[in-house]
Amino acid sequence: MTLRRMTRRLTHIFAALLVSMLLAAPGSARADDDGFLSAVDDMPLMPGLAETGDGGIAFDKPTGRIVRAVATGDVSEKDVRSFYIGTLPQLGWVREKKLELIGDLLVFRRERERLEIQIVPESAAHTEVRFSIEPD
Repeated sequence: MTLRRMTRRLTHIFAALLVSMLLAAPGSARADDDGFLSAVDDMPLMPGLAETGDGGIAFDKPTGRIVRAVATGDVSEKDVRSFYIGTLPQLGWVREKKLELIGDLLVFRRERERLEIQIVPESAAHTEVRFSIEPD
């Protein structure tokens, strides 16, 4: 691992810890144990969402990792969009609006990975969120 890559990784971990501390602040409701997806150590899980275990897989390949995870909760689609659009850039993810071809999709890139977050409203106040990370 090069020094530059190690520095970036440490920066991402530090930012993830910072987000975790913010999620753990008094008065913040969390649906999980540590505020992050179980398969991705620096992917915050929005307060009010909990992983379902459906579709949760992670593979490490020589070209990068492949991760799939699903979470649901009594949160609005709008709040989910706002949370990830506001939080992920702090962790080094850059939004790729031009690739968001359907209304319920958010697309981000970081280093050599592509993150897709599909937001599926199941009712006015209950939403399913599907996370997908692949090598870019």
